[in-house]
Amino acid sequence: DSVKKVTHIAPADKDGKLIGEKVSQEGVIVIPCKKSLGLCAGVTNAPYRTTTEVYPDSPSATPEQCNEAQVACIEGALEHIIMQEEF
Repeated sequence: DSVKKVTHIAPADKDGKLIGEKVSQEGVIVIPCKKSLGLCAGVTNAPYRTTTEVYPDSPSATPEQCNEAQVACIEGALEHIIMQEEF
C-alpha cells in the first residue's frame, strides 16, 4: 500500500502473474530467493530479502516518482518486519 501512494502498481497478466510468477497481493510476488530469476534478493542469505522493481521508463511514472516509490517500498517492508517481530 505504501508504494500505491506514490505511483501505479503493475497489473498482473491474464494468468494472474508478474514476470511469470503468481501474484500474492497486488503488485507482489513471493518467490524462493535462490530461484534463478536474476533478482537482487538472491545474493544474500539474510532472513528478510526483497527486490523492488520500479521502472523510470514507464510512461506512467517520472524518475522522481520511481525514486520515491523505491523508498516507500522499503519503508513499507520495514513496517511489516516491525509488526512481525512484535508478535
